[in-house]
Amino acid sequence: MAHILIEENFQQIDGQDMEGLLEALNRLGLDAEPTGPRTSLHRHGWVLVLHCLDDQARTITEPANAAAFGLTVRQIFGTPRPADPVGGTAGRRTLPDRIDVRDRDRDLIASLPIPPQA
Repeated sequence: MAHILIEENFQQIDGQDMEGLLEALNRLGLDAEPTGPRTSLHRHGWVLVLHCLDDQARTITEPANAAAFGLTVRQIFGTPRPADPVGGTAGRRTLPDRIDVRDRDRDLIASLPIPPQA
């Protein structure tokens, strides 16, 4: 059973991005899987949303884990990809404004910043 659900955002996250996010959480010892949109998309910018299904998943908010995951998010979304030869927009990447961690009732547990580029 997954500890964390990663909210899909089809405008910002593609399959390759989702795989990278799932692998990053797995390296922190957390089972994760994607889930459909659960929060309002009426925001300025975009926010990567994680839903914790149990108390173990709150380990993502521990400072070292939050920093490691934030750096991975920066790497995933901050690295340009080659443009799609058929005219797609794969080369354009946008970093999320932050990472929101919510509980199973969708209440906010923490907002994690995206670390600045080193």
